[in-house]
Amino acid sequence: MKPPVLRTPKINPLIESTFQQIADHWDEQRRSREEMGHSEVEREVLEEALQAARDLPGAEREIWDWMSSAIKEVNLSLASMDAPPLRCVSYETFLAFLRIETSDAEIH
Repeated sequence: MKPPVLRTPKINPLIESTFQQIADHWDEQRRSREEMGHSEVEREVLEEALQAARDLPGAEREIWDWMSSAIKEVNLSLASMDAPPLRCVSYETFLAFLRIETSDAEIH
């Protein structure tokens, strides 16, 4: 028995064009982020906040609020230059990083 002949599905040209525009936009954002060193800045700010949280147990929420507020302020300036924003981890992710570091320290 012969296998059925499969046709390549047709995609609506408008949908295909929209998807391509979205892909181009995200590719441009990624290139801009790399050129501006966003990843390094985000990592340094996060490390600074994590160190402050290790030094001041119990102040995790205030430290995360400080970090996220600082990033929001910088993002306002970046938006005025039509540059991509810095990313900020959620409070839950921030706490998870602290828990992982704490459990790693207890093991060693």
